[in-house]
Amino acid sequence: MKWRLETRKLSDLKPNPKNPRKMSKKDADHLEKSIEKFGLCEPIVITQEGLIIGGHQRVKTMEKMGHEETEVYVPDEPLSPEETDELNIRLNKNNGSFDFDLLANNWDPLDLMDWGFSVEELHLDCLPGEEEPGAKGAAGKCAMNIKFANSEDLQEAESKISLILDTFQGATYKIKVK
Repeated sequence: MKWRLETRKLSDLKPNPKNPRKMSKKDADHLEKSIEKFGLCEPIVITQEGLIIGGHQRVKTMEKMGHEETEVYVPDEPLSPEETDELNIRLNKNNGSFDFDLLANNWDPLDLMDWGFSVEELHLDCLPGEEEPGAKGAAGKCAMNIKFANSEDLQEAESKISLILDTFQGATYKIKVK
């Protein structure tokens, strides 16, 4: 199957009543900020008849922002209802996952949160420069939770963690096994 890029009026696009994705107000705000800054760099996916397969939230956000048209991908052949359903789920589910080690080593947590991550997703108990929850007068303390698949991985990591912490004056760590 091949897809062609077209420009369509937003008013001609039909939301798929079976679309299972929803978006929080916070996520919608992040999407709007992204579209404002970078434009729509990932076109909407539709059927030949204009039924939205992928991009419902982008369409809603663009309508709210006052856009009238958008680029869309249209298949060169009709899709069955079953194919439309499958593609809708695949476009929304098959996104992969993040390598949190790479995120932690390459980006500031505050930037990542500004771009849409939550404290929980980044496995932080507090933001850099904030007090650790429950700490008394220990400004700047922060904690990170790391989950290990087994005790051998934990033991291997413990020696590396202690080597890293040796470079930071006063840094400590505790291990809590659940």
